[in-house]
Amino acid sequence: MRRLLVLATAAMLVAVACGGANTSPSPDTSAAPPASVDPGASIDPGASATASGFDPTAISGTAQLSGWRSSPEEGEALTQALLGFPTEYPNIAVDYKPIAGDYRAVMITKIASGEVPDLFYVNAEYAGDWIEEGFLAPLDDYIAASGFDTSQFFDGYASTFKGKDGKTYGFPKDGNTIGMAYNTALVSTPPTTMDELLAQATALKGTEGIDTPICLNPGLDRGLAFLYAQGGSIVSEDGATEQISTPESAAAVQFYMDLFKDGLGKTAGDMGSGWCGEALGKGQVAFAFEGGWLDPFMTSTFPDTKYAWAQIPTGSSGSPVTISYTVSYSIGADSVNKDQAFVLLTYLAGPTGMEKWTAGGVALPSRKDVPIPAGKDVLAASSEFARPGSGFMTGYVDVQKAFQDTFIAQIQAGTFDGAAVVAATKTAVDAALSQ
Repeated sequence: MRRLLVLATAAMLVAVACGGANTSPSPDTSAAPPASVDPGASIDPGASATASGFDPTAISGTAQLSGWRSSPEEGEALTQALLGFPTEYPNIAVDYKPIAGDYRAVMITKIASGEVPDLFYVNAEYAGDWIEEGFLAPLDDYIAASGFDTSQFFDGYASTFKGKDGKTYGFPKDGNTIGMAYNTALVSTPPTTMDELLAQATALKGTEGIDTPICLNPGLDRGLAFLYAQGGSIVSEDGATEQISTPESAAAVQFYMDLFKDGLGKTAGDMGSGWCGEALGKGQVAFAFEGGWLDPFMTSTFPDTKYAWAQIPTGSSGSPVTISYTVSYSIGADSVNKDQAFVLLTYLAGPTGMEKWTAGGVALPSRKDVPIPAGKDVLAASSEFARPGSGFMTGYVDVQKAFQDTFIAQIQAGTFDGAAVVAATKTAVDAALSQ
């Protein structure tokens, strides 16, 4: 029943944005498809995963792959990963069709119309919802029949795509932690505590052409790291009760709000930039909180801007903390070419494909047996104390939207009342937990 209700709203979702802030640059669909497209290939289902064995070399046909493309650098990284696939599996053609615009809304519409790609991205933010709504196919029979080794995935990433039934509904294609990127021409020694961050930002404000020293997002996609650092949270560790209304969380929300109020932080849009990476590259700010996708962007777009990585400063909680993100490759419950899709999935989420993908610099490996790309040491080390930035509760899309919408309204009104943000977020959290 829930799936029918969700699909009934698909047409509306095409016109309505999800409301969550982007965690990477805006999608770019101008680059050429990264795989050889052969939509006319004949499809031979080949061996079945429900049989006693699964021989991927016996599978032939086409696997349609879909996802978003956040930047040209991401497109190039996927190109390089896919170039090795025909060598290992020459009988399967990859029909790559990136999706522009609101990916989640477009995909729900495709699911409703039965036009489901064979393999596609699923953001951790709504993975639990899609699993419960029956959108994704369980992979356990394929895993058992093929013998694919899932033990090499970091559990913090892989567990996001397990259902309440214990089944696996996707493999994490990569991971990312949020770190603090700083302009080394403006900051010689990065702050290690929030108090030091405030002191350095205050000293920089109005100097070196810096009007606002810190680029910040108004949503939980970055704000959650600050909440955790200041001792706040959204829900309890077991996910059973809301925690946004606790005194610690309320104080943490107000701390984040005060960065905007005191002129130490501003959104990229308010500075005339598309995202915080662009603001850092332009020299508009000294600090930006981003993930690994920043590196290839800076190299290609702002090669003269020198920057370095540091861990997110420790707050009043007294312990280092950051947030992590992951995305799966999943197969749709109604996907036509599941066998072909599983072969492509095991290549892209296996050691060979993942090493080629992460070598592009946009993400960290989600597998233990894939080396950390050069320059990602700080972000990789942050994985030791990272908490999930999404995927830790169903209904998180609505929670994120409630937080961000109210936060933006407070900034625009100039009232900077964290209590209003807490109240709106609590209502959304309570609603999500009651489902």
